[in-house]
Amino acid sequence: MGAALEDFPVGDDIEDAQRINDIIEAEIRKSPEQYLWVHRRFKTQPEGKGLLYKKAPE
Repeated sequence: MGAALEDFPVGDDIEDAQRINDIIEAEIRKSPEQYLWVHRRFKTQPEGKGLLYKKAPE
């Protein structure tokens, strides 16, 4: 994904987690089509709503 992080970890878990999340978010925003297909977060829908995802080929 990128070069090794400098000055990481800094010892503050919240700050370290935020930094990693910011990096991941930036990468996802560059190519969201490469991320969104991996995670099917909404596996069920309310009655009457269509499926959000295509069914996997059998």
